[in-house]
Parts: sequence; C-alpha cells; structure tokens
Amino acid sequence: LTSFLGLLDLKTGVTVALLFALLNKVAGIYGLIAVLTGAGGSFAQLSLYIYSVFALVALGWGLRVVKHEDPKQTLYFAHLFFADHIFSTSWTVFFALVWWLWTPHDGRRQANSSAQKAMMELGNATALTPAEREEAAMAIWNHEKGMAAAVIIISWLFKIYFTLLLYSYASHLRKGSYRSLPLSR
Repeated sequence: LTSFLGLLDLKTGVTVALLFALLNKVAGIYGLIAVLTGAGGSFAQLSLYIYSVFALVALGWGLRVVKHEDPKQTLYFAHLFFADHIFSTSWTVFFALVWWLWTPHDGRRQANSSAQKAMMELGNATALTPAEREEAAMAIWNHEKGMAAAVIIISWLFKIYFTLLLYSYASHLRKGSYRSLPLSR
C-alpha cells in the first residue's frame, strides 16, 4: 500500500487507524471500571478489559514509534498490532458464539446488578405474558442479528486493512522509500 484509501499519506493513515484502535481500547477501560464498580460481568469480560489496559499502553508506544518514523520499532509494533488482531478476533468469535448460540433470546428480564434491578422496578414496563415477551424478543433478535453480524465482519475487515497499512508503512520505512511515496511529505 502506498496511501490510506488513496486519499492520505501512509503515516497519517496509520495514525488514524491507531486512533481508532485507541478508542476501542479506551472503551475496554470503561468496561473494567464498570465491572469493578459492581455492574457485573463474566470472567471472560473482565480478562478482556484487563487486556485492554495493557494494549492501551502498547498503542501509546506504537503511536510514538509511528511519529518518530523508526523502521525497526515500527515493524515490531506491526507484529504486536497483528497479534492483537488475532487475539481480539478470537475473543470476538467467543463472544459472538455465546451471544448467537448460548444466550437465550426469550425476552426474560434479568438484572446484573442492584442498580439495574432498581431501574427495572422503577420503570413503567408494558405487561406482557411470557409467550408475548418471547415472541417480541425473537422478532427483535431476528431483525438485529444480521446487522450485528455485518458490524462484526466489517470491523474485522477494517482491522485487517489497518494491519496491512501498518506493515506497509513499516516496510517503506525499512526500505527508505516512505518519503518518495506520492502523498508523503
């Protein structure tokens, strides 16, 4: 690759990609805070949130390396970014399987914390029979599962593109050809 989507130079594109990754990892920090303050969650979620803290530190290092145009360190970071992609993909597959196959989509109301329970008791929910609730929940699930799958797949494809972009940037830095690219300054 010689540019980011044919519009921006490689370094700017890598920076944009890393800022998206940074946003994703910061969301993991908020998840960790939520779990630690009593919102509930599984061990799998907690471990992924803790991983996000370490990945956030690595992304900070990666942004610095990209900024300084260090060929060797950028290649190391590209390997780390690719490893993160593999790790994140495995967790995404795990959570998707849990959501699609093992999570009942029957509309049962469940509270994961005392705060959620209080909100459920306070709210004015429409009274539905269990059969009506299950029918409504399945209608929503059947409507939204295609969109959910599309978001997961598109995000995964973008992450592959971002990984290729980072490897391309590292390769051009190592060859000394980065400054000769059409959109590079």
